Amino acid sequence: MSDAETKEWERLAFVAGRDGVSAAVAFAQQGSRQYAAAIREAESGGNQYGAAYRDCLQTSISVYESYISKHG
Repeated sequence: MSDAETKEWERLAFVAGRDGVSAAVAFAQQGSRQYAAAIREAESGGNQYGAAYRDCLQTSISVYESYISKHG
């Protein structure tokens, strides 16, 4: 597991511990949608945030989707 993946799992564990698993699932769902939208926007020539951070965003999306499938 990469450092980026570990940090995302730790962030989800923090949110779950603070606000509950359902809040962590909602956090993961929202983050996954936002990061995917940033990547799509960059691919269509818009804001290039998604292009600059594509690998990190894809890692986060992967962790979020795993969390959602496990807890959602």
